[in-house]
Order: sequence, then structure tokens, then C-alpha cells
Amino acid sequence: MIAEGIDKEVYEVLRGYASRIARRGYVTAHGGNLSIRSGNNMWITRHACSLEDLRVEDVVKVPVDRPSSRDVIASTETPVHREVYKRTSNLVVMHAHPPYTVAVSYFVDRLVPPDSEGYHVLRRVPIIEGRPGSAALASRVAEALRDSWAVVVRGHGVFASSKFIDHTYQVLCMVEHSAEIFYLKKVYEGSLKVKPVVPQEF
Repeated sequence: MIAEGIDKEVYEVLRGYASRIARRGYVTAHGGNLSIRSGNNMWITRHACSLEDLRVEDVVKVPVDRPSSRDVIASTETPVHREVYKRTSNLVVMHAHPPYTVAVSYFVDRLVPPDSEGYHVLRRVPIIEGRPGSAALASRVAEALRDSWAVVVRGHGVFASSKFIDHTYQVLCMVEHSAEIFYLKKVYEGSLKVKPVVPQEF
């Protein structure tokens, strides 16, 4: 199904960032989704589309304020994106499944970046639980994103959101980078059996 009246610039922007997310290995095959809000509507990637090579027909326009008949072809996480837009002033939402973040989510209740750059931007990233695409998850994600640039769903992945698409992408990448450093730090602590030297100032 061809996206109704899609703006070519919107499509190209979504396609570019979808490709970046896929190239980084943050999604597998047909996972992940992203959206941009425009007024009372949002452009969101289609259910089961490939972010590696996003097509025009893979972008769906749906209203922000209510469910619509087009939700059936939009991403499974459309209720989450919609709730984020309803509860915040953000204009972009990205969702991916970066492996280190997903792995770390099984062991902690929040991710505090051990690296200075990650800590400076993120401070701490809450980790919540919920069934993908559910109303309960939508509410929890949206509430978390009122006070944070990102939230992790345990065993599922990251939702990042802000007013600007490049900043949202930066946040998504920083969460995974910090999760990888967190993981490696724990590995080295365990194998070397020494306490790390922590910088006194970030």
C-alpha cells in the first residue's frame, strides 16, 4: 500500500536514519521502528518492514490523537509512539533492539553510564517492563520519556525520543555504547578480579 500523500523529504529523512540504525546492527531483519510527528499526525514505519532498505510504501501516516484504520499496517509499536507524542512535546521516536542494551537489561533496573560522555548526556536510563505494543507499555514508556531522553524495555530494546531526529539518533547510539562499556567493565572486573580506577570528575 502506497503511503498516502507522503512528503518526499520526510521519507528520505526516515529512510536515512532507518538505514543507519540497521547498519549499526541495532535491529535484525524486520525489527525496529521510527516515526516523525507532523502536527496532529505522525509518519511511522510499517509493521514488519525492513529498516535496511525502507521503501515509500513502508511509511504510514496515522493520527496522533486517536487510533485509526491504518494502525493495522503501521508498526506494532504505534500505540507507544502515539502515547509519547500525546504526553510530551517530542517530535521523533526511535525504537531498536541493540544487543548490549538488551543483555544488560536482564541484570539491572536502570543503566547508569560508566563513561563520561554517556553520563553527561543520559545520566541514567530507566529500565521498565511490558508487552510490546500494549497499552500498558505505551503508558510506561511515555511517562519515562517525560524525564529522560531514553528508556529501555527489559528484554526488548530502547525507545529514544526528543524534538530533533539527529539528537534522538545520538541518544539511541549513546545508550548502546554505554551498555557495551558497562558490560565490558563487568567482564574485566570479573576476569581480572581487580577494582577499576574510576575518574573522580566527569
